[in-house]
Order: sequence, then C-alpha cells, then structure tokens
Amino acid sequence: MEASIQLDKDIIEIIQTGDRSIEMNRIRELRLVHGWTQTQLGKHIGAAKSTVSGYETEERQLTPEMIGMLCDLFGCTADYLLGRSDEPYAKLSAEDGLLVRTYHTLPPEIRRAIDLLMLPYLPATRDGK
Repeated sequence: MEASIQLDKDIIEIIQTGDRSIEMNRIRELRLVHGWTQTQLGKHIGAAKSTVSGYETEERQLTPEMIGMLCDLFGCTADYLLGRSDEPYAKLSAEDGLLVRTYHTLPPEIRRAIDLLMLPYLPATRDGK
C-alpha cells in the first residue's frame, strides 16, 4: 500500500511540475505510468535497480541499444524518450495514439490476450514469421 501511495505522489509531482525536459523524467514518468518500481523496470530490461536509477538521474549514459529497448518496452519513439518531442506516438493519429497508450497501460495478461486476438490480422514479417 505504501509503495502505491508513493507512486501516486510521484505521478502527481510530474504532472504538477510539468518537468519533461530531459530523458530521466521520461523514463521515470513512463516507469511510474506502468506502476513499476526501479527494480521491476530493471527486470524488464535486464539491469540492476542502480542502473535504472542512474538512467533516471542521468548519472548513467543510455546506449543506443538501451534506448531501443526502452522505446520497445514503453511503446514510444526515441524522440519522446529523449525529450525531443512531446508526442510519444508522433506518426499516429490522435485516436490511434490513444489506443496504443491505453494498450501499454494494461496488465500484461490482458495485453497477451489482445495480442492473441490480433495475431491472425497481423502481416507476416520479412522472415516469414
């Protein structure tokens, strides 16, 4: 319960300050939107809590590979993650962006169910899968 209250306070702080100027705020913001601790995000990206903390405070430099991994995980563009754009899904219509943002806030089991429903409608990838 205490962790949930702290997450809520952190999200309110981000909203109130509007502090979106650098990527540490975006990583932190996206992590909090997903309801994850630094440890939980670290598990998703194969990094220690201290590494995630370093990314959020800019004490640690993001590699191109890590930027790609975070963008895939959070479903946003690199420009958004790095603070170069305020639109996380710049190439999508407002309606499509809302759908994608909503999808990424759903619990993993619900996302998997949606993925299974969508599978027959997805085009084949270049390698035929």
